[in-house]
Amino acid sequence: MTTRQQLAVYDFYTKTIRSTIGLRGFTLQLRVEKAATLDELRQLRAPYLEAVQKAKGRDKAALLAQQLDQLLDTPLPD
Repeated sequence: MTTRQQLAVYDFYTKTIRSTIGLRGFTLQLRVEKAATLDELRQLRAPYLEAVQKAKGRDKAALLAQQLDQLLDTPLPD
């Protein structure tokens, strides 16, 4: 069962991978699409932030880390 929180995290990854990493994020995007649980999406946090930092720098990675952590830590009502 997919929760609203899981969908929100999935959407966040999808939109920001496309806009910040571009085609270099293709493999990461496939991993996001394959993730079946919130925990699996949570495990992609580190590789995602590393890729963002390489593509856009430390400041952008820190900003997106804040947004992602808020989504990961705040359950949304179903």
